[in-house]
Amino acid sequence: MANFILKSFDDLSPSLLYQSLKVRQDVFIIEQKCIYDDIDNVDPFCTHLCLLENERLIGYARIVPPEKKFKQPSIGRIIVSPESRGYSYGRMIIRESLKIIRSQGAEKTIIEAQHHLKKFYESEGFIKEGPVYDVDGIPHIKMWQKNA
Repeated sequence: MANFILKSFDDLSPSLLYQSLKVRQDVFIIEQKCIYDDIDNVDPFCTHLCLLENERLIGYARIVPPEKKFKQPSIGRIIVSPESRGYSYGRMIIRESLKIIRSQGAEKTIIEAQHHLKKFYESEGFIKEGPVYDVDGIPHIKMWQKNA
């Protein structure tokens, strides 16, 4: 059974930090063939939501505080490991991330989504804002959700 843990950067164990960076590398850099600066100096300011199954990381997101990327808090590096896809873990990660941000009193949550995932994020209540733009060779869109 999968369960969430929430950690500050300083509270991530070496194993969990390694697993999260490894999954991010495997998907965002290797699978998507995109050379980009994943270790971008934002992680130390974030809260890290890890979805674990038997102590193995199967999903992840970082919750970025206001003013570190956008004016509002944002969710980034949303990922499900390739072998764990197809079980709605992505939806679970989005919903848990939003719950955490809402509990902090934020009025709005931002994501910078890969454009091909637009319908997925819309199905979770996000609204597209602005045109499609390029981030490291991959089309992205800014999306937001009002925190009720």
